[in-house]
Amino acid sequence: MKQVTIQRRRQLQKGVEAIEFGLLFAFLLPPFLWMFVNGMNFLRFNKTTDVSRSAALLYVKGVDFTLPGNQTIISRVASGLDLTASSTTTANGAGSGSGLIILSTVQYIGANTCNSCTNLNKYVFLDQVFVGNKALVIAGTSVVSALGSPNAGLWSTSTGVVTNTQTNAGAQVGSAVSGILPTMGDGQVAYVVECYFKPQNGFGNGAFDSNGVYTRVIM
Repeated sequence: MKQVTIQRRRQLQKGVEAIEFGLLFAFLLPPFLWMFVNGMNFLRFNKTTDVSRSAALLYVKGVDFTLPGNQTIISRVASGLDLTASSTTTANGAGSGSGLIILSTVQYIGANTCNSCTNLNKYVFLDQVFVGNKALVIAGTSVVSALGSPNAGLWSTSTGVVTNTQTNAGAQVGSAVSGILPTMGDGQVAYVVECYFKPQNGFGNGAFDSNGVYTRVIM
């Protein structure tokens, strides 16, 4: 009698484990997907950080990123991020791809550098070079440097060099500079590298992904 009761109980419990697993899986699936998506995006963020650091180390040593060969080097570092190098010498980007690197040289103009010029006590661009897709759009917004850009009439699209840096207000860095650059002495120069990459296809709206990836290095 006892054995029959146990067998009946087992028969009644058949399928309960599957139901429990299904309920547990329904609760665990969303956090699992969240971890997967954000894990992939975090890897992309780390890769972008490596690219910006590598570009900054080369830039501060005087590497000319208007040259196709040097752009190709940094695009190889950014392998997997769809950074397109230009096939010609230009500071104006390649016009395609999913990434953009903006390299800017900035100087603080103090009294010893220029005692009575227009840009006294201002930060100015000495040069600015774009590598990758200068027309890049992320989340419906065109990508621009956090520092701004010099006036087009002062900036060379072939060399990236900015002219009249002391006497023309169009060479001044944007108003956001105070929250980006450290305090600089008279005549001191800073090298700023900014990297932008579009969201990775197929990974939704992760914390790092909905607005793409942005990293910045200042040297």
